[in-house]
Amino acid sequence: TDNAAPVSWSLRNAEGQSVADGVTSPFGLNAGSAQNVQRSDFGAFRTPGAGYTLRVGDSLSHPFDIAPDLYRRLKYDALAFFYHQRSGVEIEARFVGAAWARPVAHAPDRAACLTRDARGNAWSGCPYTLDASRGWYDAGDHGKYVVNAGVSLWTLMTYYERVAGAPERAAAFADGALNIPERANGVSDLLDEIRWELEFVLAMQAPVGAR
Repeated sequence: TDNAAPVSWSLRNAEGQSVADGVTSPFGLNAGSAQNVQRSDFGAFRTPGAGYTLRVGDSLSHPFDIAPDLYRRLKYDALAFFYHQRSGVEIEARFVGAAWARPVAHAPDRAACLTRDARGNAWSGCPYTLDASRGWYDAGDHGKYVVNAGVSLWTLMTYYERVAGAPERAAAFADGALNIPERANGVSDLLDEIRWELEFVLAMQAPVGAR
């Protein structure tokens, strides 16, 4: 807001009834957003519920929840990203919802050596083709890279090692914790997701004796 003076706010429940109100505290320029901001503090309101909204002046927030375990599922939401990025397999609606489902693509995914580049230069290439199926897409352009894979794999594998010695933490990623196809195979779902990318990395190795 460009207002320098405090602005009235109202916290409303899912039925639109005001359950708390007050005035904002002007903060000033936020360097990260380059915007003039104010703070609304409704931390004293402790009633759990869904569908709350905050009205500040003429602005209304998106609905949000208030709960003591609000971020309990955040680790699952973060890890679910990798299933969404899987290559070579259908992303099924029963795991991600209809809005995010998509048909199988790049199955199989064959990788051959470069023989001619964009400038027309010819290269000797190599006498083999790799089956580069599976793995995670790096971004929306459907590229897959072993270097980027190494970073993510190391992160997830190191995390698994850290929680493996703490039963209460390891249980959080036990078989069935995630919405993935392997959720009933008797193996930690974290390891299942790691395996999908690891098989791509292993398959990208050049054959023994090849260059």
